[in-house]
Amino acid sequence: MFKRRKPLTFFQKLKETTWPSMGWGRMGQYLRHRTIRIPDTSHKIAMGLAIGGAVSFSPLMGTHILQGFLFAFFLRGNYIAVVIGTLIGNPWTFPFIWWASMSLGSFLFGLFGLPASSMLPAVVTPEILWDLFKNDPFRLFLPWMTGGYLLCLLSFPLFYGLYYYLVNGAKIAREKALAAARKRKAEKLAKKAEKEQK
Repeated sequence: MFKRRKPLTFFQKLKETTWPSMGWGRMGQYLRHRTIRIPDTSHKIAMGLAIGGAVSFSPLMGTHILQGFLFAFFLRGNYIAVVIGTLIGNPWTFPFIWWASMSLGSFLFGLFGLPASSMLPAVVTPEILWDLFKNDPFRLFLPWMTGGYLLCLLSFPLFYGLYYYLVNGAKIAREKALAAARKRKAEKLAKKAEKEQK
């Protein structure tokens, strides 16, 4: 029912992911309205958004939504909010997230005298990355994962506090606007009934 008549090609989907055709402003407004209208409490929505944002720091690409659903199951977060929250991890933010995760993990590994490397070769190809993961995962992947999950834990309470404040405020404002609209409609109907009686 809601599918496109002409499905997007792979490259069109890729373009929409990195640069939406509706523009970032309208995309942000759409996500804001979609989030506020989720039929759940502010706590559960904020929990879902925070979980989605936090798991975006995980280096396990392609599993963020699945990880988010798993944590949401135990923490009673909203699943739709989890999906929206994972949008923090996108092609524009991933390089910074990966750099922060790798830097933190390498620092901690170095602090405890464990082998780690935050430096990649000057030229990186998929073959070189695969070779590093296959032959020396402890040196590259484990520090990256350690730093990523530590950033998950550190960012979660910050995300939750911010999202709860925003979602709760927006829901209250929406309820007030709906109540005002209902009141205006009732007044209009009352005036119309009075005119009909006269």
